[in-house]
Amino acid sequence: MQPDQLIAELLARGDMNDETTRELNRMLEDFRAGKLEPEDDAYLRALHARILNLAPEPEEAAPASPSRLDGLTIEEWRDRALKAESELAQVEEAARNG
Repeated sequence: MQPDQLIAELLARGDMNDETTRELNRMLEDFRAGKLEPEDDAYLRALHARILNLAPEPEEAAPASPSRLDGLTIEEWRDRALKAESELAQVEEAARNG
């Protein structure tokens, strides 16, 4: 569920205190501006789950592991770079030798 949907469900209850309502509205503005902080998103999901007695939602798209970039490990990227350098050296050598 998107953050704006979670906020709408929470606000629709009508029992949020003023401070929580202000925070939810701030998060809604941040979400609409594309600036919702990951910590606020996590807080929002936990609050929604707690208030509505739900199990917390799994994250929709878990961020990539720091040890992988575009699905490859640093070792796989290194191997690709070494292979590319080797192929480039062969092409350069062939070009020099006609």
